[in-house]
Order: sequence, then structure tokens, then C-alpha cells
Amino acid sequence: MRFDPSPAAIWQKYERDRDYKRSIGLYDRVRRNEAFYLGRQWEGLRVQSLDPLIFNVLRRCVNLFVSMLVSDDVAVRAQPFDMDSAGRRTARILERSFASAIERSGVKALGRPLLKNACVDGDACFYLHFDPTLETGQAIKGDIAAELIDSTNICFGNPACDEVQRQPYLILAMRRDVDEVKKEVRENGMGADEAEAIRPDGDADHLRRLHGENNRVTVLLHMRRTEHGVAFCKTTRTATVMREKELPYRYYPVTHLCWNRVRGSCHGESPLTEAIPNQIAINKLYSMYVQCIKQVAFPKIIYDMTRFPNGWSNDVGKAVGMRGDPNTAIAAAFKAPDISSQVLGLLKQMMTDTAELMGASEAALGTVKPDNTSAIVAVQNATAAPLELTKMEFYRFTEDWARIFLDLMGAHYGIRTVVVPDEDGGEPQRQSFDFSTLAGQDMRLQVDVGAASYWSETMQTMTNDHLLESGVITDPLVYLENVPDYQVRGKHDLLHALRMQRQQQKEANANAEQDQT
Repeated sequence: MRFDPSPAAIWQKYERDRDYKRSIGLYDRVRRNEAFYLGRQWEGLRVQSLDPLIFNVLRRCVNLFVSMLVSDDVAVRAQPFDMDSAGRRTARILERSFASAIERSGVKALGRPLLKNACVDGDACFYLHFDPTLETGQAIKGDIAAELIDSTNICFGNPACDEVQRQPYLILAMRRDVDEVKKEVRENGMGADEAEAIRPDGDADHLRRLHGENNRVTVLLHMRRTEHGVAFCKTTRTATVMREKELPYRYYPVTHLCWNRVRGSCHGESPLTEAIPNQIAINKLYSMYVQCIKQVAFPKIIYDMTRFPNGWSNDVGKAVGMRGDPNTAIAAAFKAPDISSQVLGLLKQMMTDTAELMGASEAALGTVKPDNTSAIVAVQNATAAPLELTKMEFYRFTEDWARIFLDLMGAHYGIRTVVVPDEDGGEPQRQSFDFSTLAGQDMRLQVDVGAASYWSETMQTMTNDHLLESGVITDPLVYLENVPDYQVRGKHDLLHALRMQRQQQKEANANAEQDQT
């Protein structure tokens, strides 16, 4: 089928996807889940008879899930299948390049809001692209940048499939300032007519109503597969921002994470959706419980209105007028029956059951008394077991963006200088590497997440000490190179002195051998 790059055709695809999202209730569900996570749990309700209280069980569970998933470190290792001398050099260069690209893009830091969005909304995405303006510390500019995309702003060509790389096309919707978009139109070499056609969205646009924006326009980034890579174009509803251009990518530069997969849908399901009725019941019961306590907890004065025509007063020292004999005045204190203890017990049980059904037990939340440490650890491990499925999905997501990083490096990096360690233990060397040679190559990509890549400076030093004591390490240079810099003051000077001493020893031995001959 021939592709139509006109703004009207792309906007029609966008509207078709929005209709699908409305049919599954995605917009309302995301808005409601976000409100309950943030604590806005009484919005739209006019309550006059009681004080609206909020006991946010959902946010504590979400924060626990996110912290458990991002507590592990992520390490990426890529190496060619042929590990000869050139392959080992390429592997060392890629290791350093991956580390610097991950640090510069901030993709690890974006993992926290991504997991929060996926847990609250059901799914979330990363969009990875090459930014030619980023500083790299050398003459060549440009590096990989990562952006977080909400589930409501990504459109799948096949909404029944959640696998990104199997999509016929993808559309990313972005809200941007009109002046910024006009500037991009002129930078892309388009005429003044196209720039003037960029106008703010109409009142019918749901995003404008949602955010109250007046000078913003929806820009659609359309991407599709071609014979030689992936083709990109940008449009608004009525104008073209960037004409279609093709880049030699092997993958769509988009990664998608579902918290709970839904069969036959590209969007996942949030654990908050099913727990919101429980949260509403907890808030209502707590509010009614507190209101009842305020009404019946304190005794009330009951008096005979025929004896006290001017009413009763509790003011200190104030005279109270009455009719008849004061000794026969009828004024007594009355205390209503206490509220049933079952209400408070039910509330606590509902809060505990809701958290446990979501996957957060008292041991995981840290609210249990540490009487038996072994039992607590066992309960925590059992609590984390249901989250293993989501953790495996997050690891798969991490491997996907690592492969995209490698794809973008081969397409955009070109020839760059990389500082790599010397195989013989010498000083690190500056080497030039042509990253375009990576384009189209199949790499053995290994993504280590969790304990396999967890790096502790103290643990590394202890391990080196054990290896030295057991005789596995006999060279002091090897030992010092593996010790963290901050633990040995003047480490580099000491390494230099040891290397000079070793060189002098070699020269002395060589001279001695010549004298003997």
C-alpha cells in the first residue's frame, strides 16, 4: 500500500488511534489513576456532611514497586561474534562508548518515572533519537538522547499487538510551542507558507482542554519501515513540519513497557485500576468513622426547657436562669453508645488486604516488628516473587533500548576517539574508531541487570584482597588497577612509579645478560 505523507492522511491515522483509545476507556482510566496516585481522590464530589479524609494506600504500593525494580544496576556489554584481536578491541571500545552514552542520555534516571508511569497508567515508552547539539567532550558533537512518552501519546499501527518492531507504522504525538515549531520548519528548508500554516490547535483538541494550553500545537512524528531503514516525517493537523527522510535504522527507535499485558491490545493494565474501589471504600469509611467519633465521643448536656427558658450555658461563671426550685433542676449529662470496634478492624483489614493483593505485604513495606529476622526476610522474598514477571519485562525493555543504542551509534557516530585500557596493563590509550562499521552487524549483546552487574567499591576491594592473599593475584600492578581510586590516595602516581621501577628492572636485567655474554 502506497504511503501518503500528507498532514491530513497522518492526522486521520492519529484520530483513528484516538478513537480506539476512547473505546477501551484509556484516557479516562489514565486520568483517574493519576488523580488517585497523587491523592486527589475526592475530585468532583460535593461532600457537606463529613470531612473528606484520604489514606493513600495506592501511592505507597506504587512507590514500593518502582523502588524494588530500579534498585538494581544496569550494565550493557556488546561484543562481536568473532572475538579475535580486532574483536576484543571493538568490545572494549563499545563498553566505554555504551557507558558514556548511557550516562549522557540519562536513560537510567528516566527509568524511575517510566516505571511509575507504567505502574499508574498501564504502559509507557522511550523514544531514542540522535541529538546533534549535545556536547561529547571532543570536536565531534552529537549523542543519543532519550525522551519519556506517555501511553496516551503513542499510536500503534496495529493496536492489537504490543510489540513495537512488528508495527507497520508508529506515531508519536508531542505538544510543542508554535514558535518553536515554526523555527524547526524554517530550519528544515521549507518555505514561509508552511511556517505560517502552523497554528495552535482548535478548541476540539482534547489535549488543549486537558492542559489549558493556548499557544501549543500537536506535532505528529510518523515513522515507518522501508527497504533501507526507517522513514520519518513530522506534521501537524494542517501543515508539514519535516518532509519524509530515511535513516539506516534496523529498529524503530522506540521501546515499550507494559505493566500487565492485555490480550489483543497494545496497551497494558495498571494494578491501580482494580484497587481504586477499595481505596474509595477506605476513604469513605474512615471519614464516616471520624465524623461519628466527633459526634458521639463527648457527653452532651440534656436539660428541661420548661425549667430553663433562656437555655443552658457552659460558660465558666455565667449565671443560668431557671424557674422553680434549683434543687429540683433537671440537667444531666448524656453519653451516646460507643461506635462498634468492628468498623476500625474492618478498615485496618481492608488496607492490609488491598496492599497485599497488589503485592505489598507488611514485611515489604517495613511495618512489621522485627522479632524474627529470618522470617521477615523469607516473607519479603515471597512478596517480591509476584513482581518477578514485571522485573523480567523491565529487563527485556532494557535490552531493547540497548540494541537501539547500538543501532544509533552505527548510523550517526562516525569516526570518534575513545579512551580504552591497555591489554598489557599500561596507560589507557586514545584510539580512533569508525562506528559506521557497526551498521548492519550482528553483535552478541548481553545486558546484565541486578546482582550480576551490581558493583560495590567495598566489595571489589575485599575481593581483590582475598585474591591477593590466596595467590591468584601476584602482580602489584594488577592489584592496584582493580582498587577504586578513592581508597588509595595517589593511586596513579603509585602505578606510574611501579611501572618505572619495573622498566628499570627490565633494563638492568638486559644489561646484566649482555655483560655475561
